[in-house]
Amino acid sequence: MPTVPTYQDTQAHVALRPEYSEGFTVKADAEAFGSAIGKGMQGLATGMGALGEAIVQVEQLDNANAAKDSLTRFEDWKREASYGKGGYLTLTGRAAVEGRAAFEKLAEQKRAEFGKGLSPGAARTYEETSRASMNSLLDVTIRHQADQRKAWFAETSQRSIQSASDDAVAVYNDPARVDAAIGKGVAGIEHQGRMQGWSPQELDRQRTQYISDTQKKVALRMAEDSAIKAEEYARTAPGLLPAARTDILKTLQTAVTDEKARQNATDIIAGLPPTYTGAPDANGAPSPAAVDAGTGKQQPAVDPGRPTVAAGNGPQTDGSGSRTGAARTLGAQPSAGRTETLQTAGNRTAAPQTAGPQTAGPQAAGPQMSAAPRTPPRQPSGPEDFRTVAAALAFPGKAKDDLALAAFVKNAAGTTVDPSLQPWLADVAASLLSADAASLRHFGLPTQTPRPGDIVVLGPQQRKGAGSGSSNDKGQIGLFGGYDADGNVLVRVPDTRRAGDMALTARPANEVVAFRTSGTVDEKTTTLPNYNPESLRRIEESLNGITSPALRAATEQQLSGYMISQKKAIDAQRQQVQEWANNQVIADPAFDPTKLPVHIQQAIGPAGLLALRDYKEKVRAYGQPVTDLQTLYDLQTEFATDPAAFAQIDLLPYRSRLSDKDWEKASGWRQTALTDLRKARLESLDINTAFELARPQLEALGFFKDDPGFLTASSVPARVALFRTTLLDQMDAFKEKNNGQNPSQSDIQKMINRLLLPIVITSPNPAYGGWDPGKSRGYLYQANRLADDESYDIAVDYQDIPRDLRLAIEADLTKKNGRKPSQDEIAREYELFMLDR
Repeated sequence: MPTVPTYQDTQAHVALRPEYSEGFTVKADAEAFGSAIGKGMQGLATGMGALGEAIVQVEQLDNANAAKDSLTRFEDWKREASYGKGGYLTLTGRAAVEGRAAFEKLAEQKRAEFGKGLSPGAARTYEETSRASMNSLLDVTIRHQADQRKAWFAETSQRSIQSASDDAVAVYNDPARVDAAIGKGVAGIEHQGRMQGWSPQELDRQRTQYISDTQKKVALRMAEDSAIKAEEYARTAPGLLPAARTDILKTLQTAVTDEKARQNATDIIAGLPPTYTGAPDANGAPSPAAVDAGTGKQQPAVDPGRPTVAAGNGPQTDGSGSRTGAARTLGAQPSAGRTETLQTAGNRTAAPQTAGPQTAGPQAAGPQMSAAPRTPPRQPSGPEDFRTVAAALAFPGKAKDDLALAAFVKNAAGTTVDPSLQPWLADVAASLLSADAASLRHFGLPTQTPRPGDIVVLGPQQRKGAGSGSSNDKGQIGLFGGYDADGNVLVRVPDTRRAGDMALTARPANEVVAFRTSGTVDEKTTTLPNYNPESLRRIEESLNGITSPALRAATEQQLSGYMISQKKAIDAQRQQVQEWANNQVIADPAFDPTKLPVHIQQAIGPAGLLALRDYKEKVRAYGQPVTDLQTLYDLQTEFATDPAAFAQIDLLPYRSRLSDKDWEKASGWRQTALTDLRKARLESLDINTAFELARPQLEALGFFKDDPGFLTASSVPARVALFRTTLLDQMDAFKEKNNGQNPSQSDIQKMINRLLLPIVITSPNPAYGGWDPGKSRGYLYQANRLADDESYDIAVDYQDIPRDLRLAIEADLTKKNGRKPSQDEIAREYELFMLDR
């Protein structure tokens, strides 16, 4: 049956009311009288004790953290102060020994500094931990100081030993003091070895290495003064280790060869046999020329590399160059016997001295010549044509001429030959035509671009049918005549069948050893050793006495450098004087060149004075001279062919044949060649390129019928010279207009086409009463050379217009005019088109 739910049924865990609880009694117990309260109070006391202990633990933890933070900061500082930049433990030697006390004091200060502000408990903890860290640091610094005290001793010992080595190098030229300094260093090594406990083997190794290193330094210091002395010391020094000896001898090898070559060159220039020949028993003693016979003292040697033109106090020689009680010196004047009929001497009258560049007399280029009795020479009438001189030199009494020899005379003496040069020319010509011509292989200056008349040095020629190894040992000397169609060198050599004559031969280019050119020759130049045949023979004899190929080559190089520098000094002085004299005449056309100071006249020479007089007379009579096209063409060709050789050309003889503008242009070429050879070569390349572009058109127009060679400077037709001169003027104008930029090949081709436009020249014809016009055909490049009463018109024939241009012009005119143009209209439009370009 249904029942009513009760509270107990729904709340199973709720205690029943007291009246429903079991175990109820009326008896009183401890709980009833407050025992639970006592127990509660007891638990409270226990909790308060635990709380106190927790608070103490927290305080201890805070102290430990604070102490640890301070210790960490101290450790960071200690690490940086020990191993950082400039740290104590990075110091070595004396710095470490003397720096320990200051470092420890600073460390103690920092330890105290990082402990400031700590609570008492934290301070106690920091003191304990930081003191342990500080003790550890002190142990490290003590050990570091001890180690570095030993290093300090090693450093001071090494400095002392090094100082002794430096002392030995400083007194390198005193063997006794060198040995004493080395001994001092050895004593320092032995002391260091005893103090540091080296083994006998280590001590011996250190001692041997020190002696070898010091002696090597002494040898290298000697080499700064004399590589030869250094080599001798290196060979004889007893303490040098084999590897060091080999190394230093190898290092000195080139310097020793160069010094020996310089001494040999000095000997040869002084007319003495070379001191060093390469033979084992001939490389030690100095040349007898280097010791004064009276005092026994060594005389200063002449440096062949010094570009001075001096020897006024040189050994005396007689007229034939033989010794007169002293060393025979190269550079004597040619012998009188061979060229007696051509000996000339110009009378130079005293003139008022005026301001001008100072020049040394002719004797400044070589030693003074003792006066020797000589037959009075005939007085010259003045400069002669170079062809006349060449014919007289090689073929006296004959009308025969030799083009190669004539070109040689022209290259050396110019178109008009100074009478004072004729004896020298005769001497050289006789040597060229003799069997002894091989001695001229050092003549003049080397060149890479020979001109007709330059000297060709040929190597030994293989003999046919005499075995594969046989050859002509001496080789040959000849005069350059050009190239044949196969690229062989055309050389005129002495004819063995007819004495005093020359024969033309073609030799393969690989047989040519060198090309030599004279450059401009004056009286000073003839005194140089490499311009005097007798001196050249002695040079050859001296070089043949050098058995070492390397030493011989180095000696030749030294001689060449010396003689080239001498020649350049003479040329520079002559050019300075000529420029000054030319400016004097330009500034005052009435000025008489014969009134120039005597030393200026001597530097200019008779041919130069004649050129200045001609220029003065032309200016006075006609105003500025008109340029001779042939002369300007020749100069252009010389510059375009070889700028270096052009720099040595004497321009003064051409002064009266060039206008002021063209003289300035030629002078500019030479100045560029003298000061900036690279730029000069680029300019010459531009000229050659322009000429090559024009050549096909000029050949098609028949310009070269009378000119067998494109760059031949002899007998060139005037029309070719005028065209090339005008083309170069156009190129110069282009550069001025475009801020110095060179015209491209396309621009040059446009200039060529424009200059070759045909024109009709109209001029008065006296045959028809003086007013009827006479007409002739020409080209546009001739327009600037027409007379004042002449005129011209462009006259292009229709059939001469290129087909592609002709069709294009026809199409444009048809479109423009609405009709087909006539041939004359097309020709006229083509003319305008070409002129506009």
